[in-house]
Amino acid sequence: MKVGICCVGPGPFSTGDFVRRSAQAAEQAGFASYWLGEHVLFFGAYPESPYPYAGVNPQWGDPPVPDPRIPFLDCLMGMCWAAAATRTLAVGSSIMILPQHNPVLLARELVTLDEFSRGRLTLGVGAGWCKEEGMALGIDWGSRGKRTDEYIAVLRALWRGDRVDFKGETVSLQDAYLYPKPVRGGDIPIMIGGDTDVALKRVARAGDGWLAFNLPVADAATRIGRLKALAREQGRDPQSLRISTAIFSWTSPADLARYREAGVTEFLLFKSGELPVEDGALREALAEAAHRFVDPVATW
Repeated sequence: MKVGICCVGPGPFSTGDFVRRSAQAAEQAGFASYWLGEHVLFFGAYPESPYPYAGVNPQWGDPPVPDPRIPFLDCLMGMCWAAAATRTLAVGSSIMILPQHNPVLLARELVTLDEFSRGRLTLGVGAGWCKEEGMALGIDWGSRGKRTDEYIAVLRALWRGDRVDFKGETVSLQDAYLYPKPVRGGDIPIMIGGDTDVALKRVARAGDGWLAFNLPVADAATRIGRLKALAREQGRDPQSLRISTAIFSWTSPADLARYREAGVTEFLLFKSGELPVEDGALREALAEAAHRFVDPVATW
């Protein structure tokens, strides 16, 4: 099994220097992948958007970023920088808020990153929880789920096809071409985030896998069983799905084993906000994290 890591967070963890050094240290320590999240704007208050993950990690608080002036890096540019700083480390988004992007432009940007990294990219997407952010970007909040579905289809069509003719509710293409194609067999893996039944249905229809965030180990077997049943209803092989769950500093070896028994195929360790910034201490902290989480599952 593979273990990825999310190091970047608001504040001193959102600098190009930290991304470069933490990605290199994560690669050296043995982590398989390096992930970044996305928010374009922060706000002084969120009257329209209760934070859905309050309490998952007590260090994050509610709202997750109480100071809206704190620095936070762009997800796509951060993945580019991390990929350029490393040789084998995969990069991913956990998550990119897909309906906030133009899918045609995003298809070009992502295939460029995939080419630069020689196929080390995984795209993790979701519909988003923050109405204030979506409205600031001109997104019709009520249609974000439909947009997410349609944008995934647009990305697939542009990456997989030669001539692309696409007619959707928000995107229309005729006699369109996008080259180069992704490095790995003409596609970029798309993992889908979210912990609701709606998200599971989206994974079953259109995802290469599930990025679970709030998945208590006691619920994992039931939720994964539900996902696999939905995949079978879609005529898909549930065993082909990647199933990743978030783990944290307090996740125990016994929990890792229980997740594996439930059907989890990979882990994503969230260390955002916990790591030292100084180089030597950073490398030591990531080596210790790898010893605790990477080494025990390496032979599974």
